[in-house]
Amino acid sequence: MAIRRYNPGYKPPATLALVGVNVGIAIIDMLSGGMLERLFWARGIDIQYGEVWRLFTCAWVHADIMHIAFNAYGIYVLGMLTEQMHGWKSLLLIYLASLLGGSALAIAFMDPGTPLLGASAAAYGLFGAVLGSFYARTGSIADLWQIPLARTLLIWLAFGVYLSLRPGVSLLGHLGGFVPGLVLGIFFEHRYRRELDIYHKLGAALVCASIALLLAFCIAPFTRSSWYAARALRAFESGNMETGDQLLATAEKKNRANEGSRKLLTHLHTWRKWNAADPDEFSIEILRWPLTHTRGLAGTEAAGQVVPYWYLPALEEQPESLEPAVAPD
Repeated sequence: MAIRRYNPGYKPPATLALVGVNVGIAIIDMLSGGMLERLFWARGIDIQYGEVWRLFTCAWVHADIMHIAFNAYGIYVLGMLTEQMHGWKSLLLIYLASLLGGSALAIAFMDPGTPLLGASAAAYGLFGAVLGSFYARTGSIADLWQIPLARTLLIWLAFGVYLSLRPGVSLLGHLGGFVPGLVLGIFFEHRYRRELDIYHKLGAALVCASIALLLAFCIAPFTRSSWYAARALRAFESGNMETGDQLLATAEKKNRANEGSRKLLTHLHTWRKWNAADPDEFSIEILRWPLTHTRGLAGTEAAGQVVPYWYLPALEEQPESLEPAVAPD
């Protein structure tokens, strides 16, 4: 390990593989017109519906060229340092923990209708791992500042926090990636120096347990109306209208402070009412519109885009004479 750690000519294979996979997926996504982006991104609605794999895949797609360029560069520079210090196995563990930590923390608290995508959480995890390793060597922030590379990273971290506060950027996703990386960076540096004690082990275990609990809450957020609404959608989809109505009633009593939950509830109420009168027009396919469609939704004014609620205002403006003759029980 020491030979690899102090060999400037060492080319970390795992880091290069991670960069290659991220860039390769970005190229395929651009050639496919964004299909991979919609297939892989993470929204609370989709995850609560049952597509839990999105918590992992969302970190492999990006919004545009600048997005993938910044993340790929960060993964390359920080991953190379991390892999040189701790080896490829530790690098992949830090990358995975940071990826899932960022996804879990962001999805747990963001609007369930807003998509999350990008490898930023994993990149911030590597950021934390490098700083954690330097901190384990020095033992204090003041001494950390004396290391030129660590000082540069701290300045870039401050700039990264500023960018994380901008609209459209997930501060929670970055934080959820940085903290596991920092703790695991300290853990692996002490392991390398054979200085591990119970506190370092407990810290690493606590981080992993916290990520697992957050992931479980993202899949089944029992305090949020969107979870009950997503289950109601599944019940309606299977033809179990009674169970769907019960779940929809429960969803109305839960926390629905965000726009995504309110839109999903409005959609389900509207579909239920109109499906009872015209099941051919308001079919199961219409019911599924709030879920992510890889190719977008055809037949709308914004054809090819994911606009699942475009028809609701039009229905709400219908005159009473056009109201459905049959209402759900």
